[in-house]
Amino acid sequence: MLRDFVTDIRNVYERINRGEEPSLHVFKEKWNIKRSIGEVYQNLCYKELKKQMGSFYTPHEIVDFMVKRALEDVSLKENPYIRIADPSCGGGYFLISLFEHLVQKGRDEGLANVEEHVLQNNLYGSDIDENAVMITALELYDRTGYVFKNIDKKDFLLDSKEKYDIIIGNPPYMGHKVLTGSYREELYRLYGEVFSDKGDISYCFIKKSIDSLEDGGKLLFFTSRYLLEALNGEKLRRYIKKSGTISTLIDFYGVRVIKGAGVDNMIMEFIKDEQGEKTHYFRLMEEAKGRGEEVFRDIKSWENIYSRHISVDMQRMRDDRWMFLDELEESILNKIKGVELNTLCEGYQGIITGCDDAFVLKVDEAEALGIERDVLRPWIKNKNVEAFNVQPSDEVIIYSDLICCEEKYKNAISYIERFRDRLERRRECINGRRKWYELQWGRRPELFDDLKIIYPFKASRNRFALDRGSYFSADVYAIKIRDMFINTISYEFLLGILNSRIYEFYIKIMAKKLGDDIYEYYPNKIMTLKIPEYIPELEKEVIKKGDDLRDRLDSVLNKYFGITGEEYEIIKGWCK
Repeated sequence: MLRDFVTDIRNVYERINRGEEPSLHVFKEKWNIKRSIGEVYQNLCYKELKKQMGSFYTPHEIVDFMVKRALEDVSLKENPYIRIADPSCGGGYFLISLFEHLVQKGRDEGLANVEEHVLQNNLYGSDIDENAVMITALELYDRTGYVFKNIDKKDFLLDSKEKYDIIIGNPPYMGHKVLTGSYREELYRLYGEVFSDKGDISYCFIKKSIDSLEDGGKLLFFTSRYLLEALNGEKLRRYIKKSGTISTLIDFYGVRVIKGAGVDNMIMEFIKDEQGEKTHYFRLMEEAKGRGEEVFRDIKSWENIYSRHISVDMQRMRDDRWMFLDELEESILNKIKGVELNTLCEGYQGIITGCDDAFVLKVDEAEALGIERDVLRPWIKNKNVEAFNVQPSDEVIIYSDLICCEEKYKNAISYIERFRDRLERRRECINGRRKWYELQWGRRPELFDDLKIIYPFKASRNRFALDRGSYFSADVYAIKIRDMFINTISYEFLLGILNSRIYEFYIKIMAKKLGDDIYEYYPNKIMTLKIPEYIPELEKEVIKKGDDLRDRLDSVLNKYFGITGEEYEIIKGWCK
């Protein structure tokens, strides 16, 4: 179906360029196109290719909001040759909206032949997908009867040398693993100042767009919010700061405002070579979910019904991560002092089996199959970890790294062997580092057998639990006190700190927000938490337990850090 669709697009496109009657209405009727050609094309691509090629449909409400902001101060009468580009135009959503709004502005200003003028002198587009280029041209032809010539099949990152007054769009998101070797190397060469290691291709688009702006030019991108805090985004954050000012940043913060809009996005509005201006940061609240255009009207009116607004000085932001805090939040953060957790403790990840189905099974099934007990271990996952305690599981893992002889463990080997073909294809088995029946990354047994604190990688709240003897999956991490501090601090003391609301606030302001109510407890950030000197009252409260334990812990820490009543209300707001 996709091939037939593309063939029809090409036929219509070529007829237009030959000056023939394109029968565009016949094409749209045939494919039942109600809104846009691009939307149908993208749906077919996803259905048949099972992938999105790194580009995503941008909802109309977001396109409209961004285009209106981009053109807020534009006058075709005063600046008839303003140049506006979408460097990865896809189905042409931004270019079509730009065209419609610019034409209306021109008519309001009494200009003649506005449609032709805008297409010839104001709008520019490019995409590596030839089909996307043809679709955009067809959409604009359908509205005007004019052929849009300022659009090319080319790679903006490699082939573009033009300058623009405004650049707008939704750059592709594509991690380094998806990019081909030679292309990735070329990007490293051209964009090494911002793109390296596990960086995303969107980082290259942002740098190239900034470089392609005239002085005072404006960039508006709908892009991933991971840029704000990702470890591999530090160089890009530094580049943005030195190149100009983010005038407005709208952080969706895990809230799905509109169906089809990713939960991990933001809208960034950047002005080139402007320094000293404050950044208006809007963080969407839970009330914004599903509200669509209402949210953007709220932001424009500054009513702050669906968003929380603060103004920050970008030049004061640390490059290692951008945290947008108001004065009270910053005051709280500055009061939390101590040594980094990684000084006192070591951290490690759970087991990577390489094929859970081969090693993990129910307790009763293991007993029925007679699997040798000395290689079975209790198995827990993210869901079993609660604050302070671990909930029991009905699963066990065949800890096959303990198997010294296949003959001695026939039942265990028989169970694992069902997946032998798949297990042998693991990289570690191919290169001879693992036997086919061993775990991909089993760790040392004593790491699981000894006392430790464990926590889930993704959670809606702090869930640090004391554990001994549980073996756990890779979505669970552990904290173990270093031998030199084992008589200086205690696990109960650390549990009291880590499960308090004060430290939930502390973690959440640094963590990636992944959805409506999910945060990423990334170990690199957890292990840099500042831990105060040993406070015996915390240990006593944890041992005492009780329904009001968290309140009692907060009381001790509020007093220790000097947190005020007003500040504590802010903290509780983050811990709902």
